[in-house]
Amino acid sequence: MSTPIIDNNALTASLRTLKLSGMLQTLDARLTQTRAGELGHLEFLQVLCHDEISRRETTAITRRTRRARVEQTLTLEGFDFAAAPKPPAAQIRDLAALRWLHAGESVILYGPVGVGKTHITQALAHLAIRAGAEARFTKTSRALAELADGHADGT
Repeated sequence: MSTPIIDNNALTASLRTLKLSGMLQTLDARLTQTRAGELGHLEFLQVLCHDEISRRETTAITRRTRRARVEQTLTLEGFDFAAAPKPPAAQIRDLAALRWLHAGESVILYGPVGVGKTHITQALAHLAIRAGAEARFTKTSRALAELADGHADGT
C-alpha cells in the first residue's frame, strides 16, 4: 500500500483561504513532531487547533487592550502595597476577583495623588480584558477634557 502524497502548498493555500494563520505558523513544527512519532493523527489535529485558538485569543486580547487605551501593562502582582498603604489590599484583591465585572458594574478609583490609582485601574483593566471583557481606562483630567471638547463643539 502506498502512502498518499501530501501537497504542503495546497494545504498552506487552504489554511490561508480559511484564515487559519495560527495553524499556518506552526504547521511545519507540528508536521516535524508527527513525523518523529511525537504526535498521532488526532493529536496533530488537536494541537494545530489549539495553536489557532491561542493565536485568536492573543489577537483578541491585543485588540481589546488597544481599545481600552491603557498606558502600560501593569499587574496587581507588581503593585507594592507596602509602599502605598492607602488603598486597602483586601479590597483591591477583592476587585481582582472580577465579581463586579460579572455583575455588570464599573470600577472608578479616586483619591489623592500618588496612592496607586492608575496602577490598580490599569491592572484591573488587564484582568478584565484577559477574562474576555472590554475595558476602558481614562484619567479624570482626560475625561473632563473630552467632555469639555464635546460641549464646545456641540457633540
